[in-house]
Amino acid sequence: MGRAAHSRRYFEVRMAYDAEKMVGVEVSDPREGDPAVADPTPDDEAGRGLAIVDALADAWGVRERIVGKTVWARIRL
Repeated sequence: MGRAAHSRRYFEVRMAYDAEKMVGVEVSDPREGDPAVADPTPDDEAGRGLAIVDALADAWGVRERIVGKTVWARIRL
């Protein structure tokens, strides 16, 4: 489970599939600041979310919002 799942704050998930067999995923939350790809140790229980996104996605990034941010990814099936 990622940070959004462990957060006690509001977050929103959006998903879309298009004719090019691309899945778009967006997770928005009110937290400020850019997330970072972590370098967890094998014993760490968290910190792998963006590393997994980076490995699987054709493209991903972060968009600032008036309040918080949206992390988005596009993954070809």
